[in-house]
Amino acid sequence: KNLSREEGLIERILCLITLRWIAITGVVATILFAKGVLGLPLPLLPLYSVAAALFAYNLIFFLLPKSQAASYRMANLQISLDLVSLVMLIHFSGGIENPFIFYFVFHMIIASILLSRRASFLQATFVAILFSLVVGMEDLGVLKHYCLEGFVAGDLHDNLTHIAGVLFALISTLYLAVYMASSISNRLREREQALREANE
Repeated sequence: KNLSREEGLIERILCLITLRWIAITGVVATILFAKGVLGLPLPLLPLYSVAAALFAYNLIFFLLPKSQAASYRMANLQISLDLVSLVMLIHFSGGIENPFIFYFVFHMIIASILLSRRASFLQATFVAILFSLVVGMEDLGVLKHYCLEGFVAGDLHDNLTHIAGVLFALISTLYLAVYMASSISNRLREREQALREANE
């Protein structure tokens, strides 16, 4: 039973690696469009560096032998790295002003499918703390803020009301997404387990 579940996890990890190849292509295309077509003042070197790091660690995960014993830890690590990468991409492209901040929700859904409910909530907490720290350091001037001039009306990174509102909306959405997705995922796992036991 456990073996079958781990084999299913390995298959989903392979799907995650495939999705990441697509995401990397999307990141590069978005940077090119935002810079070349929209004319947004984006720092190309840091953004392409993050994209290159994404490519590098995805290639490593692709080439690594897929061990059933390490499959759960591998899934956890990949999701954590993806969250760090997305935080960095958002930091270098507007921070709190970037509308793509809600893409964190997709990672929470993926985590809820691959991981336990507890691990999924821990991932939500991890990215909530990490992103809040980055936004806070931009507000305090510890980190440089890359304003999306021409896309937003004005600098919003030091508007505490805006920051508090966006962070509340984002973090509550992340936890709600984990709760809903993990509930559905757990029910499907229970049904799958019941069917497997019935067939045995």
